[in-house]
Amino acid sequence: MMPGRPYCCRAIRCGRYFYQLLQETSTAVIMGLTIPTGEVLSSGDQATVSRDPAASKPGSPQVTTQTIKAGGYVHSVFHRVINFYLGSELFALAGPEKGNAAAFIIIDLPENINFCVLGIRQDLPVTLAGGWLRVGDALEIDCRGSIPWQGRRPEELRWEGEGLAWANVAALGQAISRWGTKGGVGYPAGRHNPYQPVVELLEQLRAGLLGRGPCRRAASAVDESNKPCYLQGLKGDRLDGAVNGLLGYGPGLTPSGDDLLLGLLAATSGGTDYQEQLAGLHRAIADNLKRTNTISAFFLGQALGGDYHEYVQEVVYAVINGIPTQVTAMARRLLGLGATSGTDIARGIYLGFSWVSPGDWQAAGH
Repeated sequence: MMPGRPYCCRAIRCGRYFYQLLQETSTAVIMGLTIPTGEVLSSGDQATVSRDPAASKPGSPQVTTQTIKAGGYVHSVFHRVINFYLGSELFALAGPEKGNAAAFIIIDLPENINFCVLGIRQDLPVTLAGGWLRVGDALEIDCRGSIPWQGRRPEELRWEGEGLAWANVAALGQAISRWGTKGGVGYPAGRHNPYQPVVELLEQLRAGLLGRGPCRRAASAVDESNKPCYLQGLKGDRLDGAVNGLLGYGPGLTPSGDDLLLGLLAATSGGTDYQEQLAGLHRAIADNLKRTNTISAFFLGQALGGDYHEYVQEVVYAVINGIPTQVTAMARRLLGLGATSGTDIARGIYLGFSWVSPGDWQAAGH
């Protein structure tokens, strides 16, 4: 690759947010009519042309055309992902192995090429016009043939605790234990979790979402039934406290506590058992997004709107509709995302299902 020459490739798929912007920036206005810019000009410059180039008599209609541009800058760069702004909206360029999402643009980036090698750095200008996405003088992407990714429909991700197959929930927990990253928020539902504050926050979350939670009897109390007791009628303020404790907690570009909340949102949003208190969870997260960083707040904001990464959707779908081997396969894809993000998201999904499933999530030790 010659110095100063941009690397050219094409977009394979894109999420619906980018696809909408792509349509808006791929049109030109001609005397009040809208036509594809590919039929007029391919740059972002203005041009004046004749409606009928062969016409030469006075009074021939002159038409002014202008391609709509979107501009922004690179927020952050990784080997196979670029986060960037167009206007006030955040998007991500990614290699084909990174899966799909509503704000992703998946490009045909070969495995032996990464964005850092191409010389892409933070704050480089980004423009979208005429179906072409340009990142400084380093990268040009032809988006004109990209296919929009739709994702799962909300009705495909609805479920009820009594209808869950415990074998599927257990398969997810086992996959996390076997292939998950050892770090992040640890094993939040495990009985031997060293991160005791996280355990307490998760108990608050469970209590707030289900309207009940475990109570601690005095050591001298006699419990003839040897069964756990529960506090009834707990209010949504427990959700606020738990969310405040988890948002921004832990390592990573998207902190581990945020990733766990995202996974919990993905599982609980379609669960009938959670519907009564779900608005409280959404409100607690939305009101406290300032406690975390821009990237993480963006992904949580998308989750609140029902938009999740493909791998997240497929794990939820497999637990609801699949068999254990499918759950394991989908979980392994998710667990590979980021350093600890995939693992923490998967743990959040697991908790959302296990808290209301017919199996014994505490005895399972996940």
